[in-house]
Amino acid sequence: MIRWSVLAAGAVAVMGAAFVAGASVPTKTARPPLEVKADAGKPVIVVGQKTGYFNMAKVMREYKKARTAADRLTARKDRMAANLIGMRNMYLDLKAIAERPNPVRPKEGLEEDMRMLARRMEDMDREIQKLLNERATIIIVELYDEMRAVTTAVSRENGLTALLAYPDAVTPEEAENPMIKELKLKPPALQPFYLDSSVDYSGEIVRRLNEKFDAENGD
Repeated sequence: MIRWSVLAAGAVAVMGAAFVAGASVPTKTARPPLEVKADAGKPVIVVGQKTGYFNMAKVMREYKKARTAADRLTARKDRMAANLIGMRNMYLDLKAIAERPNPVRPKEGLEEDMRMLARRMEDMDREIQKLLNERATIIIVELYDEMRAVTTAVSRENGLTALLAYPDAVTPEEAENPMIKELKLKPPALQPFYLDSSVDYSGEIVRRLNEKFDAENGD
C-alpha cells in the first residue's frame, strides 16, 4: 500500500480505539489516607498557559505543496502502471485463447507464456510500489519539516505553550457526514468538540506555508 495515503488531501484521519470503561472501586474498608506532605521538588503549576490548535486535515487539503505533490505522485503512478495494465490485458487474452476448445497454439505453450507474464507483472508491481513509497517518504519528510518550522514560529509569536494538531471535518458537508460523526466518537488523540476560534491557527499555518511555496515557485 502506498504510504501517500497518510497525506491524502482532505482526508479526515479520525481513526481510533474504543472508549475505556472506568474501573470499579472496591467496597472493602480502605486504609486511612496518609498525611500529605509538601514536596519541595514538585514542579510549580502555571495557571493561564495559552494553547492553540490547528486542523491537520484542513492544512493538508489547502497547502498548495501538499496538493501539488499528491497530484504529481498520482500522475507518476498512472504512467508507471500503464505497462502493467498492458501486460494484464495480454494475460487475459492468452487465458481466453487457452480456454478455447481448439486453441490456435498448444495449450502448454500458452500456459508457459501466462506464467512468465504473471511473474513479470508481480515484479513490475513490486517495483512500482517501491519507487512510489520512496518518493512518498521524501515528500512526507519535506512536508513535516516545513510544517514543524511554521508551527514553531506561530507558537512563539503568539506566546503559546502548545500548538496541538487535531483531525476533523473541513467542510460543513463533511461535518454532517454520519461516518465522520461516528469516528469522532472514537478519537485516537485530541478531538475537541468545541474550539474557540481565537486559538485555532489552521488558517494562519496554511497562509504561511502557501506564502513560502509561492515565493519558492515564483508565483
